[in-house]
Amino acid sequence: MITLRFTETAEEDIAFSVSPLLEAVHSWHALTDPGHHALHVPWVRRCRRLPDALRRRMREHGFVVADYIPAFFESRAGDHDADFTDQLAAVRAVPPALLAADLARTLLIATRYAGCDLVEDPATRDAVLAELHRTDPDRASCLRGILTDPVPVLDDTLAVLEDYWSAAFADEWERIEPSLYESIAQAGARIAHQGLFPMLRTLVPQIRIDPARRTLRLDRPHEHDIAVTRERPVTFTASHYVWPHVRLTCETPWPLRITYPALPLAPASAARPASQEEILTTLRALAAAPRLQILTHLAAQSRSTQELATLLGLSPSVTSRHLQQLTQAGLTTTRREGYYVLYSLAPTRLDQIATALTTLVAAPQ
Repeated sequence: MITLRFTETAEEDIAFSVSPLLEAVHSWHALTDPGHHALHVPWVRRCRRLPDALRRRMREHGFVVADYIPAFFESRAGDHDADFTDQLAAVRAVPPALLAADLARTLLIATRYAGCDLVEDPATRDAVLAELHRTDPDRASCLRGILTDPVPVLDDTLAVLEDYWSAAFADEWERIEPSLYESIAQAGARIAHQGLFPMLRTLVPQIRIDPARRTLRLDRPHEHDIAVTRERPVTFTASHYVWPHVRLTCETPWPLRITYPALPLAPASAARPASQEEILTTLRALAAAPRLQILTHLAAQSRSTQELATLLGLSPSVTSRHLQQLTQAGLTTTRREGYYVLYSLAPTRLDQIATALTTLVAAPQ
């Protein structure tokens, strides 16, 4: 579990950015597993028209971005003056030892060796390479090459990325960049009027937040407990192609970064004005103390019916009826985890109704 702890002046300890290089990398990641990125199917289909030679090279080097996005791609990601070429040059300037550690992680992230430090721990490195040589010779050979000299692997990967940018993604970046900046502006406006945690609620259910304790948590297989301060701020990087993930970089020496899905690029139907009947349905759903309490609990994290019943002091059947009304009003969403159905807050629905009410009140009589 990764936990970020925010101070009372958290708004001074955060920043926002966009990154053309990081966005190109995330779009490449979507191409490695298109079935997991339904929102990006149009891009997957467009990339079928790329030259066959480029598509083949992208498949050969896809392991670099398939499971773990190396942190070195975030070099100068917070610099609004840096374009794709500038950010690429910054990656090439990363020390080889850091390159080796990050590239090795991409090969091991989906194995039981994930988290092993093969650069600083020669004994572990030798043991892992020996076992991989028996079970997966190709992976072992690639890993040995990376640990010996990661620069050729990086150079080949960046050459593919440059060709991908020129052939397709430069035009795509020109299309989506304004929307990413719009997302940042909307996030900033929400923080200015409501504080940091209402903005963080838009990232639920990928993250869990606890406004009372001023924490943000992500389920990850390693433990980190980090205080966000002015000396160690966190940068939120708006992204279209990171969806459905929220990615957090917290390993030293890299700066703290959360790359999050930009809401303005959600399906157009999400921005549709609420009808009068929808407003009435939502207000009826909100007009009960237990349902307001449910929304308060779900603002912190996703919960099951049984959890909410315990927190509310109600029976599961009564709680289920309240949840059904909230879900029918579009205020909550559900997903299954094993035997449990978890309920989550739908913050965009609240925003939609708030906008509709503001428009209604402001309309000339």
